[in-house]
Amino acid sequence: MILKELNLISFGKFENKVVNLEKGVNIIYGENESGKTTIHNFINGMFYGFLKPYVKRTIYLEEHSRYNPWNSNRYGGIITFDYEDKAYRIEREFTKDKELTKVLDEVTGEDITYRINNGENGKVLQPGIHFFGFNNTVFTNTISIKQLGTETEVTLANEVRDKIINVTTTLDDNISVDKAINDLNNELKEIGSEKANNKPYAMNLHNLEKLMNEKADILNYREKYEELLEESFKLNNLLDKEEIKLKELKGKLHKFETLEKIKIYNEAIELTNNINETERKLLDLKPYSNLSFDDFSEVIIIKNRLEPIDGGIDECNKEIENIDIRLTTMDRDKVYNEKLNNYEEIRVDYHNYEELEEEKNKLLYNKEENQLEFLKRDYESNKSKLKKIYMGLSIFCIFTLGFLFLGIINKYLSLLLIPAIVSITYFINCSKKVKDIIGKIRDEIYTMETKEIERNSKIKEVDILLENLFNKYKVHSKLEIKKLYETLQMEVYIENNNIKINKELKDKKKDLLQKKENLEMEKNKALVKLDNILKVNNSTSLEEFKKGLNKKNLYEDCKKDKDIKIQLLDKILGNYTIDDLRSQLSNVKQEFSYELDDIDKNKLETLINTSIENTSNLKIKIKGVEENLNFLSLKMNRLVEVDEEIQRAENIKLQYDNKKQSIELAIKTIETLSKDIHSQFAPAINRKVGETIKKISGGKYENVKINSKLGIGVENPITKEIMDIDSLSGGTIDQLYFSLRFGIISSMKGDSFPLILDDCFIQYDDNRLTNILKFLCEISRERQIILFTCHNREKEVLKKLDVKFNSIILC
Repeated sequence: MILKELNLISFGKFENKVVNLEKGVNIIYGENESGKTTIHNFINGMFYGFLKPYVKRTIYLEEHSRYNPWNSNRYGGIITFDYEDKAYRIEREFTKDKELTKVLDEVTGEDITYRINNGENGKVLQPGIHFFGFNNTVFTNTISIKQLGTETEVTLANEVRDKIINVTTTLDDNISVDKAINDLNNELKEIGSEKANNKPYAMNLHNLEKLMNEKADILNYREKYEELLEESFKLNNLLDKEEIKLKELKGKLHKFETLEKIKIYNEAIELTNNINETERKLLDLKPYSNLSFDDFSEVIIIKNRLEPIDGGIDECNKEIENIDIRLTTMDRDKVYNEKLNNYEEIRVDYHNYEELEEEKNKLLYNKEENQLEFLKRDYESNKSKLKKIYMGLSIFCIFTLGFLFLGIINKYLSLLLIPAIVSITYFINCSKKVKDIIGKIRDEIYTMETKEIERNSKIKEVDILLENLFNKYKVHSKLEIKKLYETLQMEVYIENNNIKINKELKDKKKDLLQKKENLEMEKNKALVKLDNILKVNNSTSLEEFKKGLNKKNLYEDCKKDKDIKIQLLDKILGNYTIDDLRSQLSNVKQEFSYELDDIDKNKLETLINTSIENTSNLKIKIKGVEENLNFLSLKMNRLVEVDEEIQRAENIKLQYDNKKQSIELAIKTIETLSKDIHSQFAPAINRKVGETIKKISGGKYENVKINSKLGIGVENPITKEIMDIDSLSGGTIDQLYFSLRFGIISSMKGDSFPLILDDCFIQYDDNRLTNILKFLCEISRERQIILFTCHNREKEVLKKLDVKFNSIILC
């Protein structure tokens, strides 16, 4: 089998992720949390799903929620692979309550899901069982090895032992020795024992015992059967005599009842005529029968309700009229708008006036004339100081020239030049400083004069603006313009209050109009309802309605009278009808004349009842005797059947005994064969595991012993003792368990399945890693190798070995 493409449509962190695999060695590299284990579990899920198999209700495995997509409602994928020279595709949807798995022929696209063998009792579709030939337990412990999972699970031992035993003996790894023994034990349990009351064996024994007891009881009933035959004959004779007597008494009662019927018939005819007369009256009053007292009451209520409605409408009209008058007198919108505009204009101008006045005060306050005078004085003082410095400098220059001339005459006098030159230097420095001060003062004076000119100009502008405002409103002071502003403000306030009142009146008018409309609608509804009630009751007025109700009362009285007469007629007739009586009396002869007083009906009925009771008692006794006879007759007939059933039950017991002995012998034989077979296949497994560990351990270990539970013992290469693997290093233990898994895979019948390894070599040093990768490269000629890793050293070793491999990097 070769896995070709993994398409993670939406699985865990991946969405539309495609991984292409090749024959030979495939290295899937990714850092931690990059999704290596997710892809590994995707392969597992595609072949076996994430639903717990072999259970009645739906139970999801932990992996189902763990790999629920992060960013998608879709949860599924596709895997394509080659198997036995054919290309296949598995499409699986993992979404809860929408699980769907399809297996397709990759070349033709044909859906071949129905052909997939899902294993015994498999309700969840697991294509892995069909293609690999084993369940998920074997898959995850052999060809698919997860991170830090090189050690086999305990539950795998039984699975693998059965498969290897069955491959060795039957060449069919789907037949389980344990299952066969378990099935035979189940058959024994189904047959049961003497103590298992609900099982066939014990039930048959109980049935046999019951049949023997029944046979003994039947033999005891023979004498009782003959006594009952004689009693039955005597009772039948007494019954015949009592039935003749009862017939004579019933004849006399019939004559008495005929005379009673004649009397009843005559009374019924008279009463029927009275009923017919009453029905004629009812027919005349019928048109008034449907009039309703409730409707009449409703008409009265409507009449009473219309009066306050009319009063309410009149009141609304009056209030609306008063409001219209008030609104007419308050219609001053145009005047209000003019005042409002004037108010807004003067309000803005007044605020502008205050701002201008404030600006003028600030300009006056910031006047800098005094400071300017001080600067001018400083300027003149420093100019005078500079003149004095120039004068002193000139004097020292003259002295210096004089000293220079004297120095020519006398060299000692030239020493006087030094203080003269120092003094000249001092005066020059002083002059520079004074010039700088004069320049700064001149600049400040210029700046302040410029500001003063601008300030005076602004003050003039403000005065002009203030004068314009006074002229605009024809006032001469701030007080006058403020008074004008406050006057308009008060007028606008009054107008706003009038507008509020106007709005309230309009709202009230609107409410009154609505109320009036509602009252008129209510009035119209009441009038329509009144008209409808009168029409339904066939009346045009209240008075006509009232007269019709009086006739309805007469109709009801006649109806009650008729009902009373009908009840009396029913009481007289009883279970008879007039037609029945007429028919029964039509054949009575005219000379038939008995007086009712001549016959005592009660006494006659008592005699009849006594005779009926006697007859009934005799029949009950006869029936009881006959039932006993029938029961005993069945018992007598049953004797032959019981003998046959006893023989049949004894035969069944013998069959069960023979079957139990056969099953017990089969179980013993299978167990003996199973032990012998383990002795046969153990050396082969040991040899294959030994060959593998020798290659990947560099020849350090070779002889390995595997017990029936897949426990591993290894031979010490020096002392030849069998060592427990717990005494070995973690890397060596990993090598041994890998060898065991590969040995198990090699012992199983089937195609060369891929070997999927998820970071299994973390504990391997460089030497061990090189050995295992050499081994994987060697077996990659026969089976595909898929290695997940978070290290680059596997690639580096393969490159050193000059092995071609398919590199896949997860981002």
